[in-house]
This record gives sequence, C-alpha cells and structure tokens, in this order.
Amino acid sequence: MAVNIIKIKRTTGATAPSALNAGELAFSGGTGTQSNLGQRLFIGDPANSNAVTVIGGNYFSNLMDHAHGTTTASSALIVDANKSTSEIRTAALHLGTSGSDTLITATATEINSALDGITSTAAELNLLDGSVANTVVNNKAVIYGSSGQVKGTLSTAAQPNITSLGTIVGLTTSGALDINGTTIDIDASDDVTIDTSDTTGGIKIGANVSGVPVTVGHTTSEVTIGDNLTVTGDLTVSGTTTTVNSTTVAIADPIFEIGSSASDDNLDRGIKFKWSDGGAKNGFFGFDDSTGKFTFIPDATDTNNVFSGTAGTIVANLEGTATQATTVMGATQSNITSIPNLATIGTITTGVWNATAIATSKGGTGLSSVGSSGQILVSNGSALAYQNIDGGTYS
Repeated sequence: MAVNIIKIKRTTGATAPSALNAGELAFSGGTGTQSNLGQRLFIGDPANSNAVTVIGGNYFSNLMDHAHGTTTASSALIVDANKSTSEIRTAALHLGTSGSDTLITATATEINSALDGITSTAAELNLLDGSVANTVVNNKAVIYGSSGQVKGTLSTAAQPNITSLGTIVGLTTSGALDINGTTIDIDASDDVTIDTSDTTGGIKIGANVSGVPVTVGHTTSEVTIGDNLTVTGDLTVSGTTTTVNSTTVAIADPIFEIGSSASDDNLDRGIKFKWSDGGAKNGFFGFDDSTGKFTFIPDATDTNNVFSGTAGTIVANLEGTATQATTVMGATQSNITSIPNLATIGTITTGVWNATAIATSKGGTGLSSVGSSGQILVSNGSALAYQNIDGGTYS
C-alpha cells in the first residue's frame, strides 16, 4: 500500500506567506520572536477575504512551557492551583473591578516604606477596603487627611496614655474625661458650651488647688452670668464703672467705705441719686470737698464728681449744737417740747406762749396772768405783783 504524505506550505524563515487560499495552512520554521513571525501557524481566513492569519504555532506554546506559579522571563504568566505566582512586575498597577479600578500612584519606595515588615493578615488588610481619608468609617481602618486630621466619630476603648491629639472637631465621651497637661488650649470659631445635668456637684473650674488664678474673658470681652452668683471669698472690681441694676441691694457691712485718701483729688464724696418730677434730675447728698461740709442738693449738676446747685430742705430730728447757721427757718411747728439752752433768739413775730411763767431773772414777770382791769404791775421787793391804785379817803 502506497503511503501518501500531505505537506502544507512551509518556510525555514520567520515570515508569513504572501497569500493563502481559503482554509489553506502554512508554517514558518525560523526562530520566532516577538518582533517577527517565526514559529507561527497561518491559515487563509475565508471570512476575511482569505487574509493570512496567525492561528498558533510553537512560538506561543513555548511561552507556556514552564512551571505554573513561577514567573519566567519572556513567557506567559500562569498562576498555580492557588491562583498565585512568584513575581509580578508592572509599570502601572490598578486595583478594583473593571471600569471602576483605581491606579496605585505610590512609588515602590513609598510602598516598601509603608508595608515592609508588615505581618497583617488578609482580614486586617481588608479593613482598608472602604476607608476614606480624613473620615471615620465604621468597621474600617482610619486614614488621616493630608494635614493629619480625621473627621467623624472615633470610638475607642480606655486609653492609659494619649500623649498628643491634633484638632478635634467633635468629642463625645460616655464616661469620665480627664485631661492632664502643662498647657491646655480650647479654641473655636463658634460657640463653646460646657454643661451638666448634675445639680449638686455642677461645674468646677480651678477648684482642686488653692491659690490658682482663674481668668474669664478678654480685657475687652463682655462676660455674662446667666443666673445667681455666689462669691465666697473677697470680690475686687478694678474697672472704671460698676453698674448694679438690682431692685434690692442688701449690705451687711455696717461701714460703707467710699473714695480714696491717697491724695487730695478735690472730689466730693457721697450718694448721687436719680429722680424725676416730670423731668430727669440728679440729686446729691454727701460731703462737699470745697466747703468741708455735708450738703443736700436735690437738683445737682455733676461735673466730674464735683456737685453744685441749690441746697435743699432736710426734714429731720436734730440733736447737738448747730453752729454757723445764719438763719434757721421752718414751717409752723405744732409742738416744740423743749429747747434746753437757747442762747439767743431773734424777733418772734407771732405765736402763743404755752409754757410756765418766765421768771424775772430771765426777763419775765414770773406771772401767768395779766391781773384785773385798772391794776398795775409793781415790785414788792422780792417779786412782781398786780396791785390796785387807791389814794384812799380823807375828810
């Protein structure tokens, strides 16, 4: 029986045939490389106008001729049964699903610095999946922002020693919060609220160590106390104006000290009060520095704490000696019970004397009646008496 041998087109070179019929095969036997067409199997493609098309060849099978999972130079990458390979080198690495992958922009040096020596498990590394820089994501690793900041809610177990914290946008604690440091600054561009529902212990500032100075407010700040204020120690006010808008002011100190004796400032001392009789007025009661006397001015002019105006009337019970008064005036007094020592008195223009008789030694008559009609007042040598004038009779 004759043996027939079928041979296809062939060449010992590394080029493709110039043309092939539909379904006709050809093979190039020259050494194949990526840049030539050696060791390729060709066919005339009937669906493409019999175009010479590469459909295989030992050039391609040689690329896969190595142990699976071992990366071999100039060969195909074939993973082992565990989907692993010994080495991968690439100019650009993208991670993620097709169409939504992310280019890894870190350099090899940066990645080595971050990951060299890491013994994290796959589960631990998966904590990075879904993490967002500068944002706290529940059940994910925390990645700081470009300035080392983190926004969001960060929950942590008890920490024995946190040496440093950056800017905290919000902090919520479920237990006690102790902050110990040489300097603690709380600064904000918005409201800062410190509150508690404990109506017994309340809020304490600087209460643990005696002698600690506590400063509230800037030198130009407005500080408001929204409720009752109790000061258990001394209170020193060093401002220029102290205003009290209370309806009732109670002072237990029996001596109220005002003014300063450091120098002669030529200022008056006393009480300035406001009142109105249809128009606003300032009254003054106190010590007039210019005269060295107490004065009462119901409608006073205040010139930098020096008061002037017409003296007012004082209604009072006076005791002691009144000196240097040129005139004592007053309305009718219904009952002056006693003037123990009146050295001089002016003209009494009207009135009724309802006291005991004025003795002759005091310039009186010693009598309490005016006698009978026609009687005259004569002296009997020891007293004054009213007597009749009678010339007697004669014959």
